[in-house]
Amino acid sequence: MKKILIPLLISAFLLPACVGKNFKKPEVDLPESESKQTSQASKTNFEVVENEQWWTIFGDNVLNKFEEEALKYNYDLKSAMAKIQEAKAKLSVSRSNLYPTISLYGRVADSKSNRKMHYDIGSDSGRFFAGVTASYEIDLWGKYWRTSESSKADFLSSKADYDAIRLTLTATVAEAYFQYMAYASEFEITKITLKSREESYNVYSKKFKKGVINELDLRRVEAEMESVRAQVYNAEQSLKQTENALSVLLGRSPKNMIEGSLDKGNKIDDSTKIPKIPMSVPSDLISRRPDIKAAEYTLKSYNAKIGAAKAYLFPSIYLTGDAGYASYELEDLFKEENDTWSYSGEISWEIFSGGKNKKTYQAQKAQYDQALASYNKTVQTAFKEVLNAINNYSLGEKILAARQKEVVAMRRSYVLALKREKAGLIELLDVLDVERFLLEAEEYLVSAKQNQLNAVIDICKALGGGWKEEKK
Repeated sequence: MKKILIPLLISAFLLPACVGKNFKKPEVDLPESESKQTSQASKTNFEVVENEQWWTIFGDNVLNKFEEEALKYNYDLKSAMAKIQEAKAKLSVSRSNLYPTISLYGRVADSKSNRKMHYDIGSDSGRFFAGVTASYEIDLWGKYWRTSESSKADFLSSKADYDAIRLTLTATVAEAYFQYMAYASEFEITKITLKSREESYNVYSKKFKKGVINELDLRRVEAEMESVRAQVYNAEQSLKQTENALSVLLGRSPKNMIEGSLDKGNKIDDSTKIPKIPMSVPSDLISRRPDIKAAEYTLKSYNAKIGAAKAYLFPSIYLTGDAGYASYELEDLFKEENDTWSYSGEISWEIFSGGKNKKTYQAQKAQYDQALASYNKTVQTAFKEVLNAINNYSLGEKILAARQKEVVAMRRSYVLALKREKAGLIELLDVLDVERFLLEAEEYLVSAKQNQLNAVIDICKALGGGWKEEKK
């Protein structure tokens, strides 16, 4: 037995030659460290971090609760976790090729020969066997080593994919939540306006019955009232649809979706916190994005597969061994004099297969080139998303400030219009015109706040997390 194990152990510790190039992260043409973008970023005195709970920057307890629920029950995230387990199992399978295969066996054999084959003397015999066999392929060219390297990269890529799905999920939950609260605000605004229109209609209806006004004025007031009523229903419809979409993201069951209800947070026009963010980020920090990590690991996997494919162009060396006992009688099987053993070495080199191995090698190189292009595209897309998000936030801040001033001005106009109407200086219809413009301005303000919140979400998503102010 020792005579078999010794060469196997020696071969197991032989370092493979590992044909093929070791992976090197591709060079990407990034902005200079002293570029305008980076210098501006340094002035803001911040650092980007991989913050798993980036949504807490909004300071909304209801949103925090929803995010935790989504991370626990969302089915897309559960599927991504299952893919990680699959990749982990495949990694273990690929690594098993680096070790010997050892098997136990037991066998009973019986035979009988006729008389003519043994000088007219017939014979029959039975034998019993028990032992262990071992086989091992010396990974001289790194075939299995590269395969294991590829599987490990695939496993890490699946984890990065999970992080990307997790980030997308939490960003989508935040967007749906703020959309939900925006519709809730619009619903409240339109209901208040409708109440005012109904009161105006009642006043005009009484005047019409007394013959003070004509039917034309009454119908104009009625049309204004019904227009706002339709807006109330539209806001309610959008509110319910968003509630259902949010329930799906949270992984709630159909029963819970029908019978349950969502917690209500602050209305988007109340005290919603819009975090202040830096206007630019250093280039090297964008590499923390999970999709860039996944693309890099995928590229590394294909690089290793090139080496594995190249290794198949070289000969394979196998070691096999057998040790055990053989006996004609079962009770004598394990006696020392009945032990048996053997071992052998074998070299195999496929010299012709129609170019299969060579073409496989070329195909792996082509797949690597595809992955390289995909990696560069992912980096390019990452910068585009970051720049778009920062620009949207920067301009959105100006739009929000303008909308806030617009609402202040329209509210003042509405107050003045009511005073002039009471003084008999203008008609109620003029007041309704001002009220309509006020309603539009308030809705635009809600939309501007929601867009600004979404811009913050987009920046967090584009950077692969959140950020925190650097302590001085």
